[in-house]
Amino acid sequence: MSQTKSAALVAQAELVRPARLTKSLESFAALRDGFNTDSQDRFRYYRPWAQALNAANVHITVRPEEISAATDAYKEVGEHLAANLSWPRDSILIQPQGSVSTQTLIRSPNGNEKFDIDAVCQVDISHVEAADPMGFFQSVGFALQELEAEAKKRCWNIPFTKQPFYLEFTPSVPMESVSIQTQGVMAPRYRAAQQYDKTALAVVDTPTKSWKTSNPAGMTKWVDDTAKRSLIQTVAVESFAVGRARADIAPVPEQTVEITDTLRVAIRLFKRHRDMCVRRSVISPETKPISIIIVTLLTACYEGLADLNRTFEHPVELMDELAALMPHLLLKIGNEYHIDNPTVEGENFAEKWNHDGGERYRSFITWCKVLSADLKTILALTDPQAISKRVHEVFGIPVPTSGDVGLHTMKPPTLKVPPAGRGLA
Repeated sequence: MSQTKSAALVAQAELVRPARLTKSLESFAALRDGFNTDSQDRFRYYRPWAQALNAANVHITVRPEEISAATDAYKEVGEHLAANLSWPRDSILIQPQGSVSTQTLIRSPNGNEKFDIDAVCQVDISHVEAADPMGFFQSVGFALQELEAEAKKRCWNIPFTKQPFYLEFTPSVPMESVSIQTQGVMAPRYRAAQQYDKTALAVVDTPTKSWKTSNPAGMTKWVDDTAKRSLIQTVAVESFAVGRARADIAPVPEQTVEITDTLRVAIRLFKRHRDMCVRRSVISPETKPISIIIVTLLTACYEGLADLNRTFEHPVELMDELAALMPHLLLKIGNEYHIDNPTVEGENFAEKWNHDGGERYRSFITWCKVLSADLKTILALTDPQAISKRVHEVFGIPVPTSGDVGLHTMKPPTLKVPPAGRGLA
């Protein structure tokens, strides 16, 4: 029986990944507290780790008032575009993309650093107009000039100088707006994956002055659909919610998620850990793993575990498994690293890794080692206060104590670098 691609990747990774860290907790917890081995008790003895990790997750969540301001910004830009573009108002659709749409947006360790909100500006234009991608791109930029928009490779950056965020709007058109001939030219390398072809878009790649396939809605759907698949056995799911972020305008989803939404929480915490590794000079900002790579590897890992019918007793146990498997899902085909976009065939998110002398690969592996080592130290602790303090230190969260917690410089452990997986048939 053939396996799905994600299942095959995970099955291969399971052969080489280290033992799950949480396995060592079970005998200790049962002995310490006289717990049985049923799921109710397991949820109880994982509670200190779950509460500490969830506190970190809550801390890095973007504040409700900032999300509210972002929804207002979306509305402002949407109305501005509708008023200044020559196309009918009902032909313009602005939707979030990236981390804000997948609910994995996080605050930076530096409280003064802006976070970015990505959006796609979709305009339903004619085939004739689509024949001039650069003209279309410049038309959107011209309409945004009063907002001090700056042209990037495929988007327009709007600074919003008085806000804690900036917006990046990517002009796009539905794929069917592009002529069949143009689609034929695009297709050899970038073709929308069949299961996500209905949401495929064409965006302007300004360096080549041509259209390129993109599918942000497809990526969001993939993450959403995968996150809904339950891998936790127990029905005694605890709630750690501390209040929901309010989002009155639909284009910006709320950003508060609970630890039981393990995929999204893992993405958020791992992204934060990466940022702390940059801040502590463990890896460089120029070669750090970009967010889309973390999202893709973790979602593929979660999807593969679900496809293989793997189950876990607690979200902490599942998060541990995701960390252990993640570095082993990287493919190496020939001499090139591959992290494939599941929604656009032929797009390799690790393409830059193959042209930098191995610097990004080494940064990725170094980060994965530190992440595993930090999780190991957290899970080796037994006292709830010690667990909480260590989680705060690892994820760069201030601890309200009289002592000086500070930021510890964390050096990568000297572990053997795991080889990237080979291509799967």
